[in-house]
Amino acid sequence: MPLSSRPDRAPCAVPARRLLALGAVTALLATGCAYSAGAHSGEPAPTAASSTGSPATPAPSATPSATPAATGPADPQPAGVVVTPADAAVEHNPVDPVVVRTGRGELGEVVLVPAAGGEPVPGERSADGRTWTSTDVLAFDTAYVLHWTAAAGGTPSAGTSTFSTVSAAQEVDARVNVAEGGTYGTGQILQFTFSEPVLHRDEVERAITVRGGGDRAGAFRWYSDTVLRYRPAETWEPHSEVTVSLDLLGLDVGGGMIGNHDLRRSFSIGAEHYARVDDATKTLTAYVDGEVAGTFPVTLGNPDWPSTTGRKVIMEQAPSYLFKASSLSLQPGDPHWYETFWASNVSRLTASGEFVHQALPSAMPVLGQANVSHGCVGMSAEGAKFIHDVFRPGDIVEVVGTGYPQADPDDGYGDWNIPLEHYADESWKGNW
Repeated sequence: MPLSSRPDRAPCAVPARRLLALGAVTALLATGCAYSAGAHSGEPAPTAASSTGSPATPAPSATPSATPAATGPADPQPAGVVVTPADAAVEHNPVDPVVVRTGRGELGEVVLVPAAGGEPVPGERSADGRTWTSTDVLAFDTAYVLHWTAAAGGTPSAGTSTFSTVSAAQEVDARVNVAEGGTYGTGQILQFTFSEPVLHRDEVERAITVRGGGDRAGAFRWYSDTVLRYRPAETWEPHSEVTVSLDLLGLDVGGGMIGNHDLRRSFSIGAEHYARVDDATKTLTAYVDGEVAGTFPVTLGNPDWPSTTGRKVIMEQAPSYLFKASSLSLQPGDPHWYETFWASNVSRLTASGEFVHQALPSAMPVLGQANVSHGCVGMSAEGAKFIHDVFRPGDIVEVVGTGYPQADPDDGYGDWNIPLEHYADESWKGNW
């Protein structure tokens, strides 16, 4: 996964440990639970007028109303016809079917079309000929016209009804931080980012299903009204497949906001890669599927810019990345100032700027002996290339022994530092 090429991102972590909310994509339920956003049972009783154009005595025209009233049925016509949603209804949920029913006689022709033109919406007629129900999800932000005919006791009647579906301002969509068909490390955190605030959190969690990856129970954690994460109880099973589903279409997330699509992703979990960085020995030990694959000398953050501790997930990687001292608000003359340079074989650990990368030439003589970086894990050319080439986004790099607290869990994907029993508790702070 390529690293974004923005040159102004901080190259190393700021000791104040900025709390940064991630904008990526990454929200999910315990294995096996799903929610059908389009399932509805029962129909409301006739209450409001819906049709015009009957040759019999016409019913009074309905007055446009707010969404709750607009979704109710209409007063019966001479043939006892009731249309749901009511005439002039607005913000109709596109997943809710349009229903035309007559209390006596039979329905004739029923045609539902977009007001601006287009193909008729398909529907099904009941065995007794008295009910017609649309069978396709409607379009969002669209006006519709419904024409019907009916006959009761030999008396024909006809009517027209109009309504509009959920407007663009009331739509909500979501994205997730894994790509279809991608391969990720065993520590990958799933993050969902919603375009609008979610008020009905429980409903959203129930709409998410995670299957595979060892089928281990997991938990959710909300970092804001728009950011939801999921992690399994343990890291994903190596060499496994995972499928993530969010049944968002038609789901009311609160405040009248309605989901406008479903989301599906299938991805792979690769080999188990884990790196342990120990300040006591100033080494990084790399493991592949539980076996030591290499030990490399490192330099960590200096006393003024110490490296945060804990388990961090590789967020993204790049063969080169521009580091600028100005991204840390450093100016020429500052004792921590450094010249702008392109770092090689970079793996990002935090949003605020901790990376694993090839150390500068000036730091090479002190690898394994002293800490001179601005919070990054500086390595030899061989070590940085190994991490870049063998490890991947989703793999865990754990730093121990610096004496500094953990990075905030949303400054990157520090979710593995939160015990599972506390994961859903947004107030739990641990040692960060």
